Amino acid sequence: MASIVRIDLKEVVRHFKQLEDPRSVVNRLHPLESVIVIAIMGVLAGANGPTAIAKWANMKSEILLKLLDLPNGIPQKDVFRRVLAT
Repeated sequence: MASIVRIDLKEVVRHFKQLEDPRSVVNRLHPLESVIVIAIMGVLAGANGPTAIAKWANMKSEILLKLLDLPNGIPQKDVFRRVLAT
């Protein structure tokens, strides 16, 4: 039987921090790794697109703001749309 490996959110964020950010400098108000982690969590929670991910993130904003680097608050749907489209 395979053993269970548990990782914490910081390790997941660290994994995505290695990605090159394809967005223009003007559109980098939210760290790419935070946007990606929110998108993944939102999809796992049942969100099926950028609008639903943003809605889910706003409902979970209290915990997300504590756990992730979000200096400009919760990203809006257009941020998720741009990141997921690249």
